[in-house]
Amino acid sequence: MAGITTSRLPPPAEGLERSETGSSLVDEFSLVQGGPIYRFQTAIGMALPNREGVLKRALLTTLVTWFPLLILSLIQGRAFGSQVNIPFLYDFAASIRFLIGLPLLVIAEAVIDPRLNNAVRHFVKSGIVAKEDLPAFEQVILKVNRLRNAIFPGLAILAIAFAPSIFSKKADLLRHGFSSWHTISSASGESLSLAGWWFALISVPLFRLLLLRWVWIIFLWTVFLRAVRRIHLGCVATHPDTCGGLGFLAEAQLLFGFIAFAGAAAVAGALGNQIAYEGATVSSVKFLMITYCVLLTVLLAAPLLVLTPKLAELKRRGLHKYAGLGTAYVQSFDAKWIRHLSPEQEPLLGTADIQSLADLYNSYTVVREMKVVLIDKRVLIGLTIPSVLPFIPLVIIATPADTLIHAVMKLLV
Repeated sequence: MAGITTSRLPPPAEGLERSETGSSLVDEFSLVQGGPIYRFQTAIGMALPNREGVLKRALLTTLVTWFPLLILSLIQGRAFGSQVNIPFLYDFAASIRFLIGLPLLVIAEAVIDPRLNNAVRHFVKSGIVAKEDLPAFEQVILKVNRLRNAIFPGLAILAIAFAPSIFSKKADLLRHGFSSWHTISSASGESLSLAGWWFALISVPLFRLLLLRWVWIIFLWTVFLRAVRRIHLGCVATHPDTCGGLGFLAEAQLLFGFIAFAGAAAVAGALGNQIAYEGATVSSVKFLMITYCVLLTVLLAAPLLVLTPKLAELKRRGLHKYAGLGTAYVQSFDAKWIRHLSPEQEPLLGTADIQSLADLYNSYTVVREMKVVLIDKRVLIGLTIPSVLPFIPLVIIATPADTLIHAVMKLLV
């Protein structure tokens, strides 16, 4: 059954704004507002999609994950001082993960979801999805909405997030080789501190939960783009964006840089601990940093690849049609102006035939240079920068001053 369109809806009441796209499904598209996790947020009154609601959730995650660790560490004398090698307030990994990374994963909802909504509405507003193809487009959205609202994926995310902490052996939760706020030493050996237990059972699972939820959202976006590829789209090979009219999707994909930055911040904090307390160096962890940045950039850009077959077919057909049109035109041009076969010759000066020939050449050139992969240099740079940024302070702080100055001078000279 086709989705809801304007023709099936009663006319809007006077003073109410009409739908921009003619479809409530398109106008209300969201990959965030659905599923068991969102329903739980709704039940506790923390699912407001506006900026205020998102900021409240971001603050709540900090209060639930980082603040209890501080209080429990203070109670047991693990927050600062020399009682342990790594006091809580000197733990880069914990502070960066829960004060920067985790809130960003929440705030990203208010940035990325509206941008994806704009991209979906643009399909209809721009005419890429024509009115007669709107029901098929709505079916794609309904399919994605059913998948978004399914209970099993939400439960699977919860299980993956909390299971490692619940079912891990106590020995696996202890950090061997150095003392930290995670542990309490006694005559019977090491045991988790109160903060250590909260970290293992609450803080880390919540971070995993939000990170995995974004992995799921990116998967849903990929499913959406793949399904859209299968319906008729009014893409034109000569579109000035050189992407058949789908270049706006690359712009939307850039916003996933928020997720890249949040994940990279958590990794940079963990590596900061290794360098500060475990004897690691920038050289020893640089391969890990580079690998992480490359993989993260590729994974966040990958959803755009599902449209490559559509664009490749559009370019192939465009080249074929324009080649045929070009052949017919230049044959007529040759007959008229070169071989003078026309019975009455018009003056060459001022004729539009030459300009038309140049315009046809320009159109064919646009088709020939059309991109079949939406991942261009701008997308790669736009996703790489937020992946790299959290590591820059780490490299600067961990690099000896004389080495850093020498490297800068070498670049300048």
